[in-house]
Amino acid sequence: MSRTRTGCAWLAAFAAALLCIEGPTSLQAREPAIFGLVVGIDDYIGERNDLEGAVHDAEDIAKALKTAGAVQIRKFLNHEATKANIENAYHELLGVAQDGDTIFFSFAGHGSQEPEPPGRHDEADGKNENFLLAGYATQGKGTRERIIDDEIAEWLQKADKKNVRVVFAADSCHSGTMNRSARAETVRFRNGKFGEITDDLLKFPPPEAGKLKEDDFQNITFVGATSEDQLTPEVTIDGQKRGALSWALARALEGRADRDGDGVVTQVELLGFVVPAVHAQVESQQTPQVAPLRARSFGLFNVRSAKPEKPDNTSEPLRIAIDGGTAGPLGDVPFVEVVADKSKADLIWYAASGTIEHKVGGVVALGVNAGNVVPVATKWAALKLLKHRAASDAVDVSLPSGNKRYNIGETVDVKIAGAAYPHLTMFNMPPDGRVEFFIPDPKRKGEAEKDWRGGAFVESFKVANPPYGAEHLVAIFSKTILSDLHAVLAAMKTAKDTGPLRTVLEAVLASGDVQVGVLDIYTGSGG
Repeated sequence: MSRTRTGCAWLAAFAAALLCIEGPTSLQAREPAIFGLVVGIDDYIGERNDLEGAVHDAEDIAKALKTAGAVQIRKFLNHEATKANIENAYHELLGVAQDGDTIFFSFAGHGSQEPEPPGRHDEADGKNENFLLAGYATQGKGTRERIIDDEIAEWLQKADKKNVRVVFAADSCHSGTMNRSARAETVRFRNGKFGEITDDLLKFPPPEAGKLKEDDFQNITFVGATSEDQLTPEVTIDGQKRGALSWALARALEGRADRDGDGVVTQVELLGFVVPAVHAQVESQQTPQVAPLRARSFGLFNVRSAKPEKPDNTSEPLRIAIDGGTAGPLGDVPFVEVVADKSKADLIWYAASGTIEHKVGGVVALGVNAGNVVPVATKWAALKLLKHRAASDAVDVSLPSGNKRYNIGETVDVKIAGAAYPHLTMFNMPPDGRVEFFIPDPKRKGEAEKDWRGGAFVESFKVANPPYGAEHLVAIFSKTILSDLHAVLAAMKTAKDTGPLRTVLEAVLASGDVQVGVLDIYTGSGG
């Protein structure tokens, strides 16, 4: 990949009120409270549509809500997640919540789409989105066990009128595909295969509810796992099947989204944290949909737990499954584990075709054989550490030119912003495991000393030559200039030189005064 340069608080204010009634009296403002309504469904009727990670999601979010100081948490798992239980719990919490409080309402499970009721034309595609509950069926009384988006809008409107803030998070998907093709032979997606609804017994809300849009609310924050036409995969995080969005939201509740360290997570901070944190877990195959698009700086919840003095750099080993080959070449590679079960692997090496695929991301390397597989595995072991760190303190990285597979001759536009530290180290990791060291370039005077805070790195890269697969552009912002790391990276002239990469990076990240961003760029020949 050739490089072509193209150029490149929330302020909380609490007023003290003094009432002078026969002398001064000091009144302390009431601290806003947070409530939780958490739903996670793995077990659906039959086995065809069962999930593995939704209950883990709900348990994690409930635990994080407790850490955040939630005064009441209602949790419904599997068969407990009935329409009546969820609706009653929501309105009970809304009845208790006061002006300025927050209800954190999360759903992890299957979503779907259905035609709008006769006579309604509120959706551009003619379809309502829905959330399917444990007892859902396509006919009879089971049809009542779903929540359609119009109902959610009606519930949220009641909170909005009461000036109660709601974070509604849906870790599901409704239909669609992925940004890039992947075999997905071992991946579960959160859009079930249930068939068409007949004999529908659901009572629909009045037509006015279907006309409500995100911009009509003042106190509501929407976070969806992905767009309506994309899939939401379950991935393995910390040894468990999970939804990446729920994982990110739990970390936000624990305080990682508190970018300015003032003890309050605002709407701006929450939405700014979630997208890059999810990207880091799913090779950018899933982009959360957030609203409002112009987030505001009001507080959603307070941070109760102190941030750890040292960051967590204890990422798991890279797990590789081998199809049609032997584990011999990978037996002694540090931080790499060969597994038999493809569903537990990060990468799958199809030895006969020489292809390595990421379980979610798709094809990441071509022409891989016993003689060159080690650098590829070494790269991904280092990448797993980097992404683990990036998900904890995310830099805003994006591809303005689109998240797709870029063919030879096409230009990739890159943007990186949100630096918490001044100094930038940037390098690329091509599909074959090499390292291309970009910044700071000693030929450009003063680049190492440049302060990147408050600005953005904007570049264009042209796909010029093989190897094709997955390129990963890594940005490390640091408090001090990382001269030792620069020297190591500059010395990695070939793929065989990159063996120490993960160990070196682990030492750099251990300092704590760094912030990591990883941008996934998938390429192909176009043939």
